[in-house]
Amino acid sequence: MNHRRVGVLLVLVFLFLVGSAAVSDGVRSIGLRAVLPIGRAPFLVGVEAAGDVPFGLLTGSFFLSSEGKVLITASYDAQLVGVTQGSRTFLRATIGLSYFDSAAFLPSVVFGGGLAVDVPVASFLAFGVAGEFLYPFAFLTPLVSTSARWLLP
Repeated sequence: MNHRRVGVLLVLVFLFLVGSAAVSDGVRSIGLRAVLPIGRAPFLVGVEAAGDVPFGLLTGSFFLSSEGKVLITASYDAQLVGVTQGSRTFLRATIGLSYFDSAAFLPSVVFGGGLAVDVPVASFLAFGVAGEFLYPFAFLTPLVSTSARWLLP
């Protein structure tokens, strides 16, 4: 299978996830998310929205750096263990688009996975942290991000 076919397949999966979010049970939270500059990872800040879907939790994020680098991701979170004092742990699968090379005509498709932890601190506020390995990024460490979200009623 060549790279073009893999790219088209990943874009179709991305569109499926976005479409599922549109017909989901609704948006659960809206917030800010930042990628921490660990290793060669750039510092990125963005917005995220999360919603319940029939098969888990779907999170969409849009990141932007001060240099104009862009990362758009859609993540599916499957809960690993039960709720422990309000916190939840998820296995995360991510797909997205990155535009880090200004010389490139089209953005690159990225995909990967990792773990995410969600900790509600009040009835209206939650914090989260995620560590993901994304391909084709050549980071030696996982892409680590943290978020603060307003929980919608």
